[in-house]
Parts: sequence; structure tokens; C-alpha cells
Amino acid sequence: MTLFDYYLQYMTQICEGSLTAPEGITLTQTDEMHRAMELQRQIGAMGIPAFVRACAAAAGDEVPQAAYDSFSMDDVLSAARVLASQAQEEQAEEPVQKEPDPDAGKHAFEVFLDCIALDDGLVQYLIQVLKKRDWQEFYKLSQITTKLDLDPNEFLYWLGNKEQFAPLDEQACASIMDACLNRLAEEKRLDVLAALLSGDQKTFELFRCEAPELMHLPEATFDWYCRNYLDRDYPLRMILRLNGVEFPEKLE
Repeated sequence: MTLFDYYLQYMTQICEGSLTAPEGITLTQTDEMHRAMELQRQIGAMGIPAFVRACAAAAGDEVPQAAYDSFSMDDVLSAARVLASQAQEEQAEEPVQKEPDPDAGKHAFEVFLDCIALDDGLVQYLIQVLKKRDWQEFYKLSQITTKLDLDPNEFLYWLGNKEQFAPLDEQACASIMDACLNRLAEEKRLDVLAALLSGDQKTFELFRCEAPELMHLPEATFDWYCRNYLDRDYPLRMILRLNGVEFPEKLE
């Protein structure tokens, strides 16, 4: 097993509750999805090798030193390669008469984020790459997921300012929901924040009754939230921001 394999194993066990969080990790959420988001933030701060070492100590496992010595972010990229390969195989197996390509007409950055969102490890990897501004690793990831050399500075500008080029409804929704979610983060209401980012309708309906930005806005329905926020990459942008990724106001 590679160190990345151990990382995925321990992260899954902690989220499921079969492994107690090790020293250095403090989890307050009980829902598996919410725990995963909370866990990812803390892993990002301590790093994958330190996380695996702490988990191994807590579980009484012996991870070979060779796994630590040979670890690189290429292990994370291998997960992206597997996903890309599986997607290609599924596409090849499809019958001649098939549904329209869901990626048709999408911006390359949107396709890139769709692939990243498939795996928590890739989200964590992207966070680390963007925070370190490791553009060589970003190019590797973009090649694997989209077969294109996506420009990291253009990507950050696009994602950070995408509502400026969107229809008015999307602009309004992005501005309002960003403000709501940022306030939840400041208030440490991470359970509500995670539920909203995951698209939980019940949580949204309850939150709408308390949020001053939403309670007097008739068009602020769950469908409005889905169309203009959840389906437009804003949740992933919020996750990146909450993990310390900065977005430029101007294109460098």
C-alpha cells in the first residue's frame, strides 16, 4: 500500500466512526459527510504524512517507513488517472445511440471541477496545490482530468469571479449565499454550513426562515439555490476559500 492508500483508508474509517480521530484531529460532527468536510480541513493543515502517522499510532498499525519516504503528490494524481481511465472505459462501452454529452458546451474549468469533485482526495490535493501555488502539479492535474494545459491563474480568476459573467439571477444568488455561508463559518455553525453545501433541502428550508437575506426574498426557493449556486461550482469555491485558497480580483 502507498501512503495515499493509508490516507484514504484512515479518512474513511474516521468518517464512518470505526476509527477514533488521532491526536491533532478534533471532530465535532456526527454525520459522515459533515465529518469528512471537517476532517479535510484539518488534514490540509497538518499534511497527509503527519495525518497517516498519527492514525497509524492511534490504530496500532505499523506503516512501513518506505511508504513515507516514497510519498509524493503523484500518489494523489494516480487517483485522478484511475477516475479518468474509468470514465473513458464507460464512455467506450456506451451504445451508439446515447444521451447527449453532459460536458458539451461546458467551460473547460467546469469539466475540470466536475472531475475534482468526484473524489475527496482530489479536492484535498487541489487545495494544497493552490495554496502552495505549485503550478507544475496543477498542470499535471489538468492534463489528467481534461487533457488540457489549464492556466492556474486564469482558473483562480475565473472561479473567484465567475458570477460577474453570469445572468442576474445567478449573480444575486451567489452574492447572497456567499454572505450567508461566510456568516455561518464565522459563527462556527459548521454542521449547517456543510449541509447547505451538500444540497440538503430540509436544511435550506429551515435556514431560509432564519436568514434575513432569504426570508423576505420570495424567489429564494430551493430550486433557485440549486440552479444558481449548487450546480454552478460555488460550493467547491466556498470549500477552497474556507481552506485558505485566495482568489485574485484581477487576472495576473
